[in-house]
Amino acid sequence: ANAMVNAETKGGYDKLDEDGGGGFVELTEKGGYHDHDSDDVIELEQERNMGNGHDVNNGDGEGRYGETLTADAAYTFEADTEIMAEINQEGLVQVDEAGGIQAFVAETIAIDGDAVGIIKSDAEVETEEKKKYTNYFCGAVFVLVVVIIAVAVPVTLKVAKGRQRTIVREITNDPTQVPSGMPSDVPSSMPSSTRFTQIVRKLTYLSGDALKVQGSPQYRAAMWIADDDPIQNIRTGETGLDLDDNGFEQRYVMALFYYAMDGNLWKQSQGWLGEDSVCEWFGIEGSSDGCPTGCIERSDYVGDYDKVCRIAMGKQNNLLGQLPSELSTLTEMRWFEIQRDYVFGTIPKSIGTSWTKVHTILLGDNFLYGGFPETFENNNILGTIFIDQNKFNSTFPNVVATMKNLEWLDAAENQFSGTMPPTITDLKSLRILNVNNNSMTGYLPDSWDENNLIEDFEVEDNNFKGKLPPSLAKARFLKDFRASRNQLSGEIPEEYYEWENLEELYLDGNDMVGELPQSAVPFYSGLQELSIHSNGFSGRFPVEHFEDTFRIKVLSLHQNQLTGFITPSICARRDSSRSYTQLVTLTADCGDDKIKCDCCTCYENGELIEDAGS
Repeated sequence: ANAMVNAETKGGYDKLDEDGGGGFVELTEKGGYHDHDSDDVIELEQERNMGNGHDVNNGDGEGRYGETLTADAAYTFEADTEIMAEINQEGLVQVDEAGGIQAFVAETIAIDGDAVGIIKSDAEVETEEKKKYTNYFCGAVFVLVVVIIAVAVPVTLKVAKGRQRTIVREITNDPTQVPSGMPSDVPSSMPSSTRFTQIVRKLTYLSGDALKVQGSPQYRAAMWIADDDPIQNIRTGETGLDLDDNGFEQRYVMALFYYAMDGNLWKQSQGWLGEDSVCEWFGIEGSSDGCPTGCIERSDYVGDYDKVCRIAMGKQNNLLGQLPSELSTLTEMRWFEIQRDYVFGTIPKSIGTSWTKVHTILLGDNFLYGGFPETFENNNILGTIFIDQNKFNSTFPNVVATMKNLEWLDAAENQFSGTMPPTITDLKSLRILNVNNNSMTGYLPDSWDENNLIEDFEVEDNNFKGKLPPSLAKARFLKDFRASRNQLSGEIPEEYYEWENLEELYLDGNDMVGELPQSAVPFYSGLQELSIHSNGFSGRFPVEHFEDTFRIKVLSLHQNQLTGFITPSICARRDSSRSYTQLVTLTADCGDDKIKCDCCTCYENGELIEDAGS
């Protein structure tokens, strides 16, 4: 019968079980042995086979598991009775009386036949055991390191949660991987492989390197149009316009405007970044002169598109940011409005060159500085400009004097300096000119004529000097002339008394002198507000020309050398119950040698007297 012998690293052999099976025998240090059943042998073979693939050759060049035998492996072999007898004859193995093999320890056993068995010495066994346990230790250390990292990273992230850091990083034209470290306000999606890169290449001529700066309005707009634009693509059935679509750049520019003006905080933003055409977005849709639907329709032209001609964001819509120069591509622009918001920076020069059809620009009450672009020179369409209540700090924009059809210029409450161009009187269509509260100097223009349509001329709170321009009297439609708090001098030109339509005259706070006309000149017939206080006017105040009119609302006469008295009929109009006919303001230097008045707000030596009347 065949015997199963296993040469184990400590030296050992197999003996036959009582039932004829091969049991594994392991020698003990005292020369005894431990008996293991066949299941242990199977388990050991499996473990070995799963290790380095060591096995005995089966005679066909392969081991029983199809693997090559290595020289230093422990293995199992079969030996028949003839081989065992031969071993006994050579004196290598002691056989007891019953024919069994006695326990032994030997370094090597040579066997004739196809198989060779090696029983290793204790030194070799100890070396291998050390090597095995070293490998086990290294493996355990590696596992422990992995566990530590797995625990430490989430803990670190949890501790760092809540801290914000903005990383500005440039990307190349061909990004090889997704950028990291995005600011919190950047769209959640990252640049998609090729489409984002193609968009950057296409729009670089327009937006330059700003497209590559993470977090910039240009970058965010390109990201949105690359990955998040929900507009339906009619050609592909998917979302997002093709790069060669005629409306692609316009849609990008409008998305850029949204991001540049902090659109997510607008009070009204209906439709913006939605699936509809930009012509349907809030502030674009609607009607304006020359732009009835928010866009100029181009449906009759094959391959063209509807072009934005109106951006009217209204007042106090919470826009914040700088106007992007890319707005210059909107060449059909007619109406542009952002008022009482937080727009800062300068007005892009490029829009002056390209907005040749714009007729209304309303940017009042923001934080713009610099000057009004000279690139608007000779624009004969522009009719209304509101740039009041900003921080403009250049010289007065002489370019406005070249706009032949300008009707309304409001540049009040800025820091404009320099002089008013004399050629501004060439603007025959100009009806309202307001430069109040600036730092302008020089003389008021004096070449007005009958063709000037000026109705409202306001230059208060500047540093204009000299006499009032006599030619202004030829502006027969003038209703409101305000020149208070300048350095004007001289008398009121006699020509002014022929104004028939004048309603408001404010000349207070200057160095003017002279007397008011005593005769019933046209000047008095329509006058509603007269403020000449804090000058050097003298003579009798012609009260009789104000008694029979219910129009007069303001008479501010104090701090002059005027004399006379205010009649009871005029005082009766101080009654608040008179509503629209009430005389709201009536001031005078009260006294016997000045103006006698029982209902005036009185001054004495320039100081207000609390108890009016004398």
